[in-house]
Amino acid sequence: MGIHCEYVRLSPAELQRSLSDPSWAQEHIDELGDAWAEEDPLPPEKAPYFSIEKSWHKLHYLIAAHGGMPVDVIHGGAELPLEDDMDFGPARYLSPEDVARASGCLATTPFDELARHYDLAAMRSAEIYPLPESETEVPSDLDTLQHRYEELTRFLSAAATAGDGVVLMLV
Repeated sequence: MGIHCEYVRLSPAELQRSLSDPSWAQEHIDELGDAWAEEDPLPPEKAPYFSIEKSWHKLHYLIAAHGGMPVDVIHGGAELPLEDDMDFGPARYLSPEDVARASGCLATTPFDELARHYDLAAMRSAEIYPLPESETEVPSDLDTLQHRYEELTRFLSAAATAGDGVVLMLV
């Protein structure tokens, strides 16, 4: 199955409640995640819960190599205490202001600019997970990454427009 990066939109009131009540936060996030897993997913711009699946590590690598991102949309934000420990580090959250800054940067950074930093040998050396077996699979991998990047951009744009915060989780 592997590690996935998942996101949850929270209104400012939900974010404040989550910060003061880890039990409520856990239950709310679990309910949204269960609904997302059991139903046909909504488009990212309408979804309260969203996943870039296993693309997270490669996207993080490409965004970091590109530079200039004011907010880390994979590992950034402040820790969000939850009732249950997570297997791959704590849940984190981006404030509505951070979401707006990240959204603006992603919206003005075409994926082609990130794709220039895709170097299979360098990514293997950096132990980026998962990678194609050969160079012939790179174009397909880039297509998948572009799709996930564009979905993430739409998700964060909708969250920014609504003034929402966003929870980030590696699960």
